[in-house]
Formats: sequence, C-alpha cells, structure tokens
Amino acid sequence: MLDRSNQIHAREALEAIADGRTFTPIRYLPGEPGTPSRVVWADMARSRLERPFFDEEFLPGSGPAFPWFAAPATSLRGGLRDGLFARPLGGLIFHVARCGSTLARRLLGAVPDRVVFSEPGVLNTMVLADDYRPLMDLFSCLEHTANERGGRAVVKCTSWNLFHADRVLEGAGSPPAIFIHRDPGEVLASLQGADWFSRIPEADRPSQSVSDPDEGNGLYLEALMRSGLRLAEAGRVRCVEYPDLKTRLLDGDLPSFLGYEVDAETRTRMEAVTQDHSKNPGEVYTADRARKAQIVAETPSIRRAADRLRPLHEALRGWSATWADGS
Repeated sequence: MLDRSNQIHAREALEAIADGRTFTPIRYLPGEPGTPSRVVWADMARSRLERPFFDEEFLPGSGPAFPWFAAPATSLRGGLRDGLFARPLGGLIFHVARCGSTLARRLLGAVPDRVVFSEPGVLNTMVLADDYRPLMDLFSCLEHTANERGGRAVVKCTSWNLFHADRVLEGAGSPPAIFIHRDPGEVLASLQGADWFSRIPEADRPSQSVSDPDEGNGLYLEALMRSGLRLAEAGRVRCVEYPDLKTRLLDGDLPSFLGYEVDAETRTRMEAVTQDHSKNPGEVYTADRARKAQIVAETPSIRRAADRLRPLHEALRGWSATWADGS
C-alpha cells in the first residue's frame, strides 16, 4: 500500500523528472475500454534496494515513505531525460522457484555496480497484459534508475515469467541471462502443499484435472524446466545448477558473463551474504537438505514426480556443467 499523503501531482513530478529527478515505475495498471493503462512511479532515492524482493520496499513500516504519482503508461517513454537507452538491461535471472534464486539476487546485490530488481510486481503485471511496448520501456527505466546509482540493472524474474521468456528477453534487449535450476525433489519438497499448478499458462496446462497439489506442482516444475532447457538449447541463457551457484558467481564464468568484477572487498561482501538466510536477512542460514530428502521419501506424489523429472534434470545439469567447466 502506498501512503496517499505522499502522492504528488503527475505534472509536478514529470517536470521534476525533466529537471533531473529520478522516479522508478513500481506499478502497472492495465487499461480497460475507455480507460488508458497507467503507471505508478516512486522516488526511491532514499531506498538502498537491498530487500530480498522489490515489492517489499513498499510494505507499511518497511522503511521511508516514497513520494509517488500515477500517470498514463505513455509516461514510461518520458521517464528518461535522454530518451530510451540503446543498451540492453545489465542481466536477467530466470529460475524454477525455491532453487537459490534469492541467494543469487543477494550475491549480485553485494556487487557495488549492480542494482537488482527482484521479482518486481510491475513486470509481472506487464507480462500478463501482453503489451510489448511498455515492457521494453519498463526495462529502460529500470536501467536508468540503476545508472543514476552508478550501476547496471539486473532483474530477477518471478518463476512463471519463464513461460514468457522470449518476450521478456526481447523487451530487455537480449541481455546476458541465467537460468537457475535445482534437484526436482528438493524443489517439490519446498513447495509441498502449495498449489502452483495454476501458474502454468492456461494454453499449456494438461487437459486432465489435478486434485493433488503436489502432483500439480510437479507439472508446474516440469513446464519450467522444459522452458529453461529450450532457452539453453537456443543459446539464450546459461544454466546454473544450485550447488554451483556461489562458486560460479564468485569465481566462475558468471562475473565475466554478467560484466562485473570480484575484487577483495566485493568478495568479502558476497561471502558475508551466504551466511544469512536469503529471504530473512539477519537470520543465520541452516541447510535443510536432509529434511527435504525425508519429505520426498515419505510423500509418494512428490517422489513419483521427482523420479519422472530426473532425465530432464540431468539434461539441464549437462548444460550447467558445460559452463561450470569453462567449456
């Protein structure tokens, strides 16, 4: 929720942007017949953008209140003083969910010249609105916000954005992109009892009904893995297996691929991040692989799905190994 006491007039804000003030698009309101699409902008200069998820910046009591305004979606094109950037986004992170993607977000957030936008709701809404132009403008605006902070923008997508990856990649200027995957049993154990089946695009869902949430989650994970494999085979992403994530982001191929350097100070910052719980910074991380293995062993529907997805997992591991080995 945004505090209406901090809302400013759109004309005043757009004039401020013209004078050099930076606002960032944070919400997208799709249009309806007779009503144009609108964008909500916020001045986030007082935020360090370090929270695990971008939209957490706007939760009540989460930090300083942001001046904001709403304007027609065409304002995205006027949101940059010098027009749209010709360069692509700094990077994209696709993933299968519950796979270490938030750790990747925090590791990259520890790099001084990287500004990470993690699963921004504004992107999710634009993707579903199926409108190409604002999507491209959004990425340019995020890159502009990062540029004002002396860095490049990296966007960690929400897992289901992977179903729209071609459009996301094109809208972002085909930047370097990675796809994080993990042992399917561990992912499904983390999702146990949740219902993620509905996140599969309706056109791609199996025709049969699914009553068991864990079975549905297996189908969701399969769809994500197949999407990631297709992108890897097309050369559009580099696969990263969860056990190799830290090593490849610090010492492997990814600093060069994503365009950043790991000096001694940056290494210290990145190493410190790995000691915390990714989604709850300040809490010490405790490995839970044994608990997940037990869930897989004791839950037939999860065990069956994990076994069925094993060949697909091995195919992704092969692509990950190609880059991890420096091939």
